Amino acid sequence: MRAIVVEEFGHYREKAALKDLPVPVPGAGEVVVQNKIAGVSFAMSLVIAGKYQRKPPLPFTPGTEVAGVVHSVGEGVTRVSVGDRVMCNADEGGNGGYNRVDELCCHKISDDVSYQEAAMMVLSYTTSYGALVRRAGLEKGETLLVHGAAGAVGVAAVEIGKALGATVIAVAGGQKHCDMAKRHGADFVIDHRIDGFREKVLEITDGKGVNVVYDSIGGEVTHQSIRSMAWEGRLLTIGYACGEIPKIPANLLLLKNISAMGFNLGHYYGWSPGTERKDYAHLVDKMVAGVLKLHSQGKIKPEVGAVFPLSQFHEAMDAVLERKVDGKCVVELSDADY
Repeated sequence: MRAIVVEEFGHYREKAALKDLPVPVPGAGEVVVQNKIAGVSFAMSLVIAGKYQRKPPLPFTPGTEVAGVVHSVGEGVTRVSVGDRVMCNADEGGNGGYNRVDELCCHKISDDVSYQEAAMMVLSYTTSYGALVRRAGLEKGETLLVHGAAGAVGVAAVEIGKALGATVIAVAGGQKHCDMAKRHGADFVIDHRIDGFREKVLEITDGKGVNVVYDSIGGEVTHQSIRSMAWEGRLLTIGYACGEIPKIPANLLLLKNISAMGFNLGHYYGWSPGTERKDYAHLVDKMVAGVLKLHSQGKIKPEVGAVFPLSQFHEAMDAVLERKVDGKCVVELSDADY
């Protein structure tokens, strides 16, 4: 099979190369998936550079969000069978022809879910669902502010927020990205290239502020978001696309009884030190089931913004980092990759 291989950390254009590898063999409790679609993301560039909070052992094939067909199963596997259509949050290996994963990372999908949709839902939508439902407890009638609303997790947050009955204020940069957020259900859209979002949020909410902030940007955006929040608001810190991890002023949390909380889906998959997949599998399954239910009800419509072949992995990464893609950027595996 063909796969993207990283043998030492660094820039993806220098350290991520297309190579031939043997098809993996599953061990006990493991599944080998023939990959059909794999996600590409900003976080992936950090993983390849060795700058992510979790470093995979070298060498590795990048790619944690993947959809495909079960190729083989190891001893004791009960969740899936050969031939099942699945979506997986894997430790690594998505950008290759085949991928070996723990069975607890696999979630079966029905025929009405495309592989492209599944590759988005398994990570981006489950992240947003877990953050908004499990952590923030977003309720019908509340107001949700979504930053990075044209990106993969941002679009997911907009759609899920609307499905939960919230009023959604989306922040994006440029007309194209703003149109994307509007198309996916945002009630109000703020172009941060034109307006300061804090002033617009207070104007939209008649000075009350928002109940929940979905922040995947960090830096000064986080600071201004706290100043845009209502009494007993909840701040969700999801990531730091601007490259700056904010230092949150605790006094601002105190003044309005604001809660600041993080959400890392990987923790539930056992990717954090001291955690085991088996301890959280039931929670992951519950969040994934919530996402699939919304899809079956037609309340979410994942949109892939760009599709690249595996041979153009570098170009796919360029498109993501240069913010040329609305929604999700994916790699599509072909017969030549198996």
